[in-house]
Order: sequence, then structure tokens, then C-alpha cells
Amino acid sequence: MDRKKKEKVVEELGTKLKQLNCMFLTEYSGMNVTQMTRLRNELRNVNAEMSVVKNSLLKIASTGNRAEALEDKFTGPNAIICVYKDPVSAARIISTFSKEIPQLKVKAGFLGEHVITPEGILKLATLPSREVLLGRFVGTLKGVPQHFVYVLSGNLMKLMMTLQAIKQKKEQN
Repeated sequence: MDRKKKEKVVEELGTKLKQLNCMFLTEYSGMNVTQMTRLRNELRNVNAEMSVVKNSLLKIASTGNRAEALEDKFTGPNAIICVYKDPVSAARIISTFSKEIPQLKVKAGFLGEHVITPEGILKLATLPSREVLLGRFVGTLKGVPQHFVYVLSGNLMKLMMTLQAIKQKKEQN
């Protein structure tokens, strides 16, 4: 690769890394083309992409952005997985593939401002999807007014029972 191509790759990769909210770093040594293609297709389905990048270019491109924290992991044959939407779905795919294909090793990643260990990425894979979490949240919000009305009605019932008891006592006297 000549110098101009390298500069273009570094510029494009640097721009991409600055915009990303989540990235995973994996080692792919020993995977065959069929496995790599299958992994790329699965990741593409969840709005993520896998790229193989030379470590020297990745180090230069990561200067001044969140990926810089992973610089000590830029050794060996690395592939970066850029996640554009749901990090849980991408982590789930990586987790599944790393169990199927032992050559795929998760090294590290970042999510927002936090660096994630391989164990953290595998834990992220066990979380429910974004839609499920949002559904649970909406269900919780919906339940709060219902419980509030129930609590208020209980107090009204107690008041009514107290007034009824007072009325009965006055009638007896």
C-alpha cells in the first residue's frame, strides 16, 4: 500500500472512530474466509461492521479519540467491529461466534467513555435487547399510576368506612 492510500485509510478510520459510540477489538487469527464472511454478514444485519486494519494505521487513526485507550491491545492480527446502533446485539453475535469458532478472541472494546474487558463484552451479550428493555421501562411507567390510584382509593375507602362508623354510632345514640 503506498503512502497516499495509507493516509486516506488513516483519515477515514480516524473520522469513523471519532463518531463511534461503541467498538470491539478482536483477534481473528486462524479463521477461514467462510467464517469471516459469515461473521461480517451477521454483524451487518445488526448495523455493525467488521474491518481488518493494520495495527500501525489503527494506532495513528486512534490518536485523539476513544479508541486510544485500547492502544496497548493493538498487537497481532486485529479486526475492529464498529457498532453503529445496538451494542448488545453486536456483542451477542461476537459471543456466539467466539463459542463456535475458538480462533475468534475478544480483546477489548469501548462503550461510550468506558473501556470494556472481554468479560464485560460477554456480559453485555447477556443483556436483553434495547426493545425489550424499553418495553420493560414503559411497563414500569404504566404501572406507577395504577399503583398510585390503588393506594389513593385505599385511603378513600378507609375514610368512607370511618365516616360510616361515625354515622352508625350517632344513629345508635
